[in-house]
Amino acid sequence: MTMHLIVTVSIYIGICLLGVSIAASVTGHYRAATVTSYLYLFACTVFYAIRAYLKEFFPFTDKIESFVILSVLLVVCALIYRRRISNKEFITLQVLALAAASVIFIFVDVVRYPPMFLHTVWYPVHVPVSFAAYAFWLVAGVNAVFAIPAWYRNDPELQERSSLMTYLNRIGFVYFTLAMLFGGIWGYLAWGAYFLWDPKLHWAVILWLFYGNLMHIDRLPKLQRWKVPLYVAGIAMILVAFIGTSFFSQSIHRF
Repeated sequence: MTMHLIVTVSIYIGICLLGVSIAASVTGHYRAATVTSYLYLFACTVFYAIRAYLKEFFPFTDKIESFVILSVLLVVCALIYRRRISNKEFITLQVLALAAASVIFIFVDVVRYPPMFLHTVWYPVHVPVSFAAYAFWLVAGVNAVFAIPAWYRNDPELQERSSLMTYLNRIGFVYFTLAMLFGGIWGYLAWGAYFLWDPKLHWAVILWLFYGNLMHIDRLPKLQRWKVPLYVAGIAMILVAFIGTSFFSQSIHRF
């Protein structure tokens, strides 16, 4: 069995395991769901380890690897906050993770040696923290979606959900701030500028400002009522920043 075949088989097995985990969650077999989620993470570890060996470089340099790492981080966050979110939220995060991982069926997977402008230590430290921010913010967004009924009724349950949204946002904001700093240094080394007029970078700044302001909304009584809808809107903004700028623009981040 060649290395390329092992890579393909590992992610296919991983996707099947994630599907089993979703089914187990839906049917109330929570322990089985947790075990299969961890097995999915192991399969993805094999996937990335072999791709790193084949590329002789950090294995987050193409669209397939980017979508899969987002999937991995969503599952990791779902497992971390398993006891603080409902089973429906856990299933939703798993479904989002499955959708992200299933992108391998859209693209032709060819393991290519990365271009030279990626060959800097700042690229490997930029990518993981930015995707970690996306994952934490998406968890906050999913939490907000399921908080809509409580928000509409002004239910006391909303307070606990609101606190979790803020907590997740703070973590995501720290990661994204680091990602922007590391990305700026990488950009200077790769293109000679810390910032370029690029769609991806524009949306990165928009996201940073959006979630940075959301951290203070609890102290603004007139705006606090809009906290849940704004976190729900954040999901769409992340999708635009992550997918829209990569597929429907002339961004230099199309790799």
